[in-house]
Amino acid sequence: MAITPVTILQSAADAMPNWVSRCMASVADWSRHQGYNYHCIGDKLFDWVTPGLRAKLHDRKPILADLARLRWIESELAVRGGLVVWIDADTLVVDPTWNMPDWTHTFFGEECWVQRTAEGAWRAFQSPHNAFMGFTAASPVLGFLVYLSESIIERADAAHIAPQMVGPKLLKALNNLSHFTLVPEAGAVSPELLAEWVGEAGPATACYEQAARAPLALVNLCSSLTHSEAAVQQVGQFLARHGA
Repeated sequence: MAITPVTILQSAADAMPNWVSRCMASVADWSRHQGYNYHCIGDKLFDWVTPGLRAKLHDRKPILADLARLRWIESELAVRGGLVVWIDADTLVVDPTWNMPDWTHTFFGEECWVQRTAEGAWRAFQSPHNAFMGFTAASPVLGFLVYLSESIIERADAAHIAPQMVGPKLLKALNNLSHFTLVPEAGAVSPELLAEWVGEAGPATACYEQAARAPLALVNLCSSLTHSEAAVQQVGQFLARHGA
């Protein structure tokens, strides 16, 4: 059970795929088991983005969500204190016994992204991601990250805003300078690696294993890359394997 009060935040549209709903159920169940507070909202998440930025981004929901989650975390910290953690809706809990790191004021998930390079070799790219991130009121990072993220979008050419400009790309750049506390147990799996995890192990699995990663507790399944029937089927097999 949690000693430091922990609040888990999630958001998803009402019309979400069934597999995303199952992922969220795994997070809600884990939260209850661990004694964490759990809150989920729908598109009201975007109300945390200023009207000016919402108008500029139009329907760029992934970027809107990157901004909104930070403001929502700020608000929850002001009301509840303790530790407030955001978890993306397409994240599955695979180890419900795992406890949240509550000993630091700031942390982010760390992914080991396995993919084939243009030369045909397999590489594992390890970097922070914002599908899992937590802050306490003592964090010197959260307020700065809010300011920097909003400032970047305000100054950017609306026609040239990259999808992860204020998400993983920004965190990777900042981590090179700041060396954040990263949580490898909260990772993400590439479609190529997932295909082998639910099928036969191959070069992607070998590449991942060479990285000597800690066992995963939460896995982000990257819904933005899960569109084909085969990809959805693989995700479904992975969920079923983990009782979701």
